This record gives sequence, C-alpha cells and structure tokens, in this order.
Amino acid sequence: MNSILLKIKGFNFHLCAKLAIVTLITIQISFYFYGIFSDFKLANEFRYIDEQTILDNNKIVSNDQYIKENLCFSPNNINYKFNSYDNIFLSGNKGGFNFQNNPKFLVFDPYYRHISVDIYNKFRTHIENIAYNKDYNLTYYEARNLNSINSINRYGVDVFSHSYPMFGADTLSKLKEKTDFIAYNIFEQNIQILSRYYWEETPFMLNPINELDLGRNKSEIFSQYGFLSLYPIKFIMEKLGGINVGNFEKAKNIVCMVYYVIAIGFIFLFFKDNYLRLIFIFLLSIKFFSISYYLYHYGPTYFDTRHFFDLIIILFLLYAIKFKNFNFMFEIISALLALLSILIANDFGLYIFISLLGTFIVEYGTIAAKNKTLLDIKKLFFILIYIILGVLIYIKYPFMKNPSVKYFLNGFYSFNIPSALLLMVLLVIFIQWLLLIFFYKKLQDDKHLLSYIFLLFYTSFFYTYMVWKVDLSAVNFFISAIPFIVILNLLPNKIKKVISIFCIFICALMYAKFSISYIKEIFGYEKIFAAHKTYKWDHDRAGGIITTYPFDKFQNSIDLINKYSSNTDEVYMISKYDNILQFFSKKYSGLKYFELRSFLVSDIEYNEVLNLINNKADILYVDSDIDRDYKAEMKERRFFDIYDEYWYNENVKQRIPKLEILSKLFDEVKEDYILIERGELIDVYRKKSK
Repeated sequence: MNSILLKIKGFNFHLCAKLAIVTLITIQISFYFYGIFSDFKLANEFRYIDEQTILDNNKIVSNDQYIKENLCFSPNNINYKFNSYDNIFLSGNKGGFNFQNNPKFLVFDPYYRHISVDIYNKFRTHIENIAYNKDYNLTYYEARNLNSINSINRYGVDVFSHSYPMFGADTLSKLKEKTDFIAYNIFEQNIQILSRYYWEETPFMLNPINELDLGRNKSEIFSQYGFLSLYPIKFIMEKLGGINVGNFEKAKNIVCMVYYVIAIGFIFLFFKDNYLRLIFIFLLSIKFFSISYYLYHYGPTYFDTRHFFDLIIILFLLYAIKFKNFNFMFEIISALLALLSILIANDFGLYIFISLLGTFIVEYGTIAAKNKTLLDIKKLFFILIYIILGVLIYIKYPFMKNPSVKYFLNGFYSFNIPSALLLMVLLVIFIQWLLLIFFYKKLQDDKHLLSYIFLLFYTSFFYTYMVWKVDLSAVNFFISAIPFIVILNLLPNKIKKVISIFCIFICALMYAKFSISYIKEIFGYEKIFAAHKTYKWDHDRAGGIITTYPFDKFQNSIDLINKYSSNTDEVYMISKYDNILQFFSKKYSGLKYFELRSFLVSDIEYNEVLNLINNKADILYVDSDIDRDYKAEMKERRFFDIYDEYWYNENVKQRIPKLEILSKLFDEVKEDYILIERGELIDVYRKKSK
C-alpha cells in the first residue's frame, strides 16, 4: 500500500513539474509578446521640458508652474493652517524607482487625528522635513554636501535641529491636491533630477545603429554594447518598418525571446531530469522578473545579444565528449562561436573567448597526464591558432575602442562592492573549483566535464559586473547556477530528488515575489500616463511611442538642423539633447562622442572636443538655455529635489556638474561664433569670418 502511495505521489509530482514547465514558458513568452505588440510608453526624463498633470476634477496644471507656486520650500512662508509636518502621513515606504514603493499620502484633519489615535499611530511617519538654519540660510544637506562635515561641526549640529514644513495649505482639500500632485509625479521628477536613464542609456545602441545606417566609418563609431550586436537589431527594425524607437523596443523583445527559446532548448538537451529542468526554467523567469519593468527597457545591459552564444557553446562542449567521433568538430564550432562573440561584444566576447581557452588548456593538461605525454601536435596547433585568431579579432575590432575608459571603469575605481559580498563571491568560486576536484570522475563519466570547466571560468567573469551594480540583476544567475545544477545531477537519486524539491520550493517563492512585483510595476507605470496629458510621437524615428511630453520642441530643433546642415550627415552640437537630436535628425556628431555629458570626464576628452570645434565646426548647435544659473538652480528648494538626502546628493554630484561642463565648453568658443537663429531647445551659431 505504501509503495503504491509513493508511486502515485511521485507520478503526481512529475506531472506537476511538467505542467509547471509549460506554464512558466507560456507566461514568459506572453511578456515578450506584450513588449512586441503593445505601444511603448516613455516617461518624461527631461527636467527642462514641461508636462501637464491631470488632478482631481480633470484639473490640468503645468508641472513647472505648479511646482514653483506650490512646492518650493520657503522658510519665510511656513504659517499654513495645514502643512506637511502635522497633517500628512505616509502609508508604506517612501519614494524611489520601484513604483509600488512610491509614497501614498494620507491627509489628516487635526481633530480627526485627535479622535483616531489608532489610525494616527499606524500612519504617523510624516514626510521628511528640512533641517534649516535662517542665520546661515542653509539646509542641513547643503551644509553637509557643499561645506563639508567640518563646516557642519563649526556651525554646530544644534543649528540644524529645527524642522520646517516643506509645504502647506490653508485648506485640507488644497493640501490633498498637493499630495496627489507629488504622488503622480514623484517617479518622473526623480529621474529628471539625474537627467538620464532611457535617453542616456538607450542611445548607446540607437546612435551606433543610426551611424551604421548613415555609412559612417566604422572606426569612428562607438558602441558600448558591441559591433555585431547592432546588426540583428537593425535588421529586425527594418523588417518591422524602419529604424525607430518603437521598433527598437520590439526588436529587443524579439531578440530576448529568441535567446529564451535557445535557453529552453539548451536545458532540455543538457539535462534529462524534469526537476532540474524546472529549476533552470524557474531561474530564467526569476532573472527576467528581478529586473524592474522600467530597468528592462532603459538598460541595454540586460539585452541578451552580448552573450548570445554562451549556452550553445556549453551544450557543444557536452557533445564534444558525448559524441567522441565528432569531438574535434564540436570543439571547432565552439571555438568559432567564441571568436564570433568577440565581434558581437568586446567585453562578454572576451569573457567567452578566455573561458573556452582555459577549458582547452585544462583539457589538454588532463589528456597529457592521462596518456603520460606532453606533446600533442594536433591539439597544440588548434589551441595556438585559436589564440592567434582571438588576439587578431580583438585587436582588429572594427568599432572605435572605448573612448572614455574612466567612464566605464568608474565602478572599479570606487569598488563599491561590500567586502562581505566580495568574500562570498570568492567563496562561491572556490567551492565551484573544489567540487571539480571532488566530482571529477563523475563529471567525466556523465560527459559534463568540459562544460563544467568552461562554466567555472565563465561564471567567475560574471561576478565582476557586481562591482557596478550590487544586486541580482547584475549577474546572469541562471548561468551561474548551472555548475551547481550539474553537480546536483551527479548525486544519488534520493538525495537529488530531496534537494531538487527544496530548490523548486525556494524558486517558486522567489518567482512569486519577483513576478508580482514586476506586474505591480507595470500597473504603476501605466498610472503615470493616466495622470498626465499624453502625446503620440508620429515622427518616423519615434515609431508612434506614447509620452507625457510633446515632440514639438524636438521637431523645432530637427527643422533647424535640417535647415543649416542639409548637405552633411555630420553635426556639431553642445547640448544635453545631443544624443536624441542626432538620432531623430538622422545625423551623427562630428565631435566624436554622440553624448558629450557622458564622455567629457577628463581634460583629454574635453580638449579633444574643444579642438574639433575650433577646427571643424562652421555651424554649431547650442542649448538655448546653456547660460542658465546652475548655482541658483541648486539652491532652489523644490520638494522633489530635497525631500530625500539621496536625491539632493545625486543632483549635486551628477546632473549639474555635467551641464556646467557643457556651459564651460561653449564659453571657451562663443567669441568665435555669431548667433543666427534661436530655437526652442537649441540655438544656431555660425563661425565668424576671419
């Protein structure tokens, strides 16, 4: 009887595993289809481009005007009847980039709060207020960030001990209106403080594709995300109707879906155990959902072209042992894919190339030890040719090499990875190599030896990305988990089953957590567009995307560029909008860098651009507000800038200094130019005749 029950139990679980696999694959594919067949929506990331918010009773307000009139902190105007200090309380966590964590505000009448002590205690976390000193006209954060800790100590901490309401109103309804405005705009305002994200990250693929389409010399094109990575995206966009933002988003989903299908095929060919397959498929899905909805769109880092052939190489290394008669053929194919990976993307391609080289060397060493011979001419020649070809391809990489090393190595300079996490990563790497020693014979018998060795090298390289971003989304952990799944497959069946069920249970919990969070973010993101007046960008390079700000200012700039640079594809621009304007006007920068803000990080790049302007720029396009008073702007105490010390810090450290560099650059050359036409975003200057 017991044996029958056990069989039924086992049969049911296997059936559940199969159903779970089908369900997970269907759900995952549906999200890719959602990205392919829905209109792409883009929030407003530009601080200096206004939008309109829809408040209760369909009241439409200009954001710039509303903030200036209602949400600029003034210590001389704090005598409101109702204010953010006494009458507004937060429900849940306060704002950030995760939509479900945006603050939800409750506005309390003083009398109601008095008679509802329980509710008051539940929601008594009020909006963070400003520590301000009238004598020095300083907030605490200004003193700390601009005048250093020593200055704060000189002033005395006590001078910052008073709290002032950040905003208020004479009626509760007006106070609620202000909190609604904050709730509707806090996400967009936060990204505007940094002035980056989609239009800072995505141009690293869009502009190189644009430059390829225009036939620019490849040695002058820079793409952080690789050379051959761009061609399939460009091809798909053209098949969808043209190179534009909407088709770019669809192409990304298509490529990621193809890689997902490859990953599913890989796991079904690599393992025969449905439990292990389910664990891997769970991890694939968790990887997708662990990246926030907005992050998935704005970060080409999460684009699967960069490591497109890695799973295929791992599978072919299995076949190299499994089908001995075709060993050399599978190793040659793996080598060719690794070499091609260098051309796809320099960084990941190099990881794959070195990992496979390490695998070949270890394999040669083990065969030499087994056969007691140090010389295998055929194998040595193969490895030597592989090394030579890899070095040549890396040296002859057709695109411009990284033109701003400091920008991309900044994470290594700061080395922000916590020491505990670093030790943990080193421990994981050590355990993986230790398992190779303990399970060497079983790995060999199970035909997974070469695949496992490759994974040891490859996964170690993955962890370097945690230097920039210390979270799960920085690592392709479904690949990092394969070595441990391989070892799990070698354990006795009873132990393997128990551990597998436990892992599946943990994966199911993680899947539920991340997928629910991801879906909430989609709904949260959609609320942005429900609370704002929206526009459809019908420009051919936009592809009909939906936004919360109009295209007319960009169209005005494009018209100016077409008017004064109609006979050339090359433009010279000092602008915070340079990356988007080049793409939309179908031009490329003659200043080497498609985005000056990101690349002018040292005197080398700065002087290089300065010389190009002096020597080549007859027509120069410049931000119409380039001479704005950035110091005064930093001192303007808007709620969104200073309600949280993190954003105030980032505002000081990133956005303003970058824009000041652009202003300084123009100051150095403006005496040589004359203004010939003003525009809404950019003005046009012509070089004076000598």
